[in-house]
Amino acid sequence: MSSRTAVEETLDNADIDSALTWTTGNVAEAFPGVFTTLGFTYMSEPMEFAFRKMFLSMGVYTRRQVYIPDQVEDMFWTLFAGRAAANIDRFREIASITPGTSATAIEQQLFGYVRPETVDENSVRRYPAILTKAPGLVLQLPGRHDAEFAELRRWRLDRLAEIDTLDHDGLVALLGDARDRFQSIMIKHLIVAFVSSALAEGVSTTLKALDLGGLEADILSGVGSDENEVAHDLWALAHEEFGLREFIDRHGYHGVEEGQLSGVSWRENPAPILERLDHYRTIPAESPRAPRNRSRAQVEARDKALAQFLRALPGYKRRITGWQVRMVGRWLALREQGKAGYLLTYDVARAAMRREGALLATDGVLDDAEDIFHLSYDQLCAGITGDQRDLIAERRAAYNERLGYRLPQAWSGMPELIKADGHGAQTLPVNGTVTGVAASSGVVEGRARVVRDPAETELDEGDILVCEVTDPSWVPLFLVAGGVVTDHGGLLSHGPIVARELGIPCVCGTENGSHRIADGARIRLDGNAGTVTVLA
Repeated sequence: MSSRTAVEETLDNADIDSALTWTTGNVAEAFPGVFTTLGFTYMSEPMEFAFRKMFLSMGVYTRRQVYIPDQVEDMFWTLFAGRAAANIDRFREIASITPGTSATAIEQQLFGYVRPETVDENSVRRYPAILTKAPGLVLQLPGRHDAEFAELRRWRLDRLAEIDTLDHDGLVALLGDARDRFQSIMIKHLIVAFVSSALAEGVSTTLKALDLGGLEADILSGVGSDENEVAHDLWALAHEEFGLREFIDRHGYHGVEEGQLSGVSWRENPAPILERLDHYRTIPAESPRAPRNRSRAQVEARDKALAQFLRALPGYKRRITGWQVRMVGRWLALREQGKAGYLLTYDVARAAMRREGALLATDGVLDDAEDIFHLSYDQLCAGITGDQRDLIAERRAAYNERLGYRLPQAWSGMPELIKADGHGAQTLPVNGTVTGVAASSGVVEGRARVVRDPAETELDEGDILVCEVTDPSWVPLFLVAGGVVTDHGGLLSHGPIVARELGIPCVCGTENGSHRIADGARIRLDGNAGTVTVLA
């Protein structure tokens, strides 16, 4: 049995090359929480193919490199104790042969973590192929990305309308269609992530050379994103500008642990958003806190920062730099659109599997419809035969146990599992500080609210949201929060992008801030310096 197949069976690695380094940064943001067997086997191959086909389309890879490796060490990602981790060494290899980026830039921007021993060893051997393919791809991709995202929105609503009429064969066929669409949008999403990182790195380098590094967060704000629309539409729903059905049609694919196939979307349970509407009703249209006004303020902050940036440049560089900044904004918005795109495919797959689970439970094959998430994708495609109850019970027990653990931010070889309740992490004393990435400018003081589940937490206005990682289902809390602190992620991660769009300070990549900052402590978040200090 190959090590890849073993992971599909156990959702864990029993052994791994001790020389390789892994990280939960970024990948944990895309796929937070613990995988079920169906969740992983459904998307593990499409995800690996997406990485490789993305690099092929850019000229970084040759066709011979587009395959699924037998050994985990050769893959871009895998699972440890049911949780996703990315292979830093594979990404470093890519960065070393790609123009406009480096191993250091990739580690910092994608994962929020750079190892002290990191050395950039760039090679030009693939430059001819890249320079042949990449420019045309970069010019065409935004339009293609917009078109595919619009098609996925239409496809989702059409397929959800027919779910209840499908039998087993129809549901499996729909699951396969959703899987193919997941891979297609993920390829584009990964290209966007890579290109936007390179563009942002170029802007960042120029700013630092001019001693204007403090403008970076503002330069990268006001770009517009799918989350802007979620925030505005939550406010509009609260003010009865349209009804719940329209909101669910637009954004119902979001929800708690939306990056897991077994997660529950707002379409299935809208309670997490309905419970917060009373607060949003207190925000009048003319208030600076209204989402549209926040977005406009961030556009103004970006324009002001850009003007200062351009004034510091010699005249002959201003036009090209202005174009570069506009390109960064466009591609940053596409990052969030791509994430929404693959979540659209997840929502259809999720609905199909819950329908299939209900049918199997009615037939007595499963004890509970939710047990379907502990079967594999191949099993479902082949048809369930024989009694699966013992296997399901074993997998469910392992899943529940893994919920009690988390992974470190980065490690070499096998990770040391950490108690999810933060056992072992020393709580910060008064004047104690954690440091991370200065991701969204501003300084704010307030009560820390350490949140594990956004659906079960209420924030008061001005509370500072402290968490491991965010995804789009956390946007309702961003509208209330005075600032955001995350354990994982870098400048271009989801939490910082949304924080900048809403104009609230953010420090990300603290590694264990949510386990060291006590819930209820009064803290100062400095989004300019990248620090969080306990005041009381």
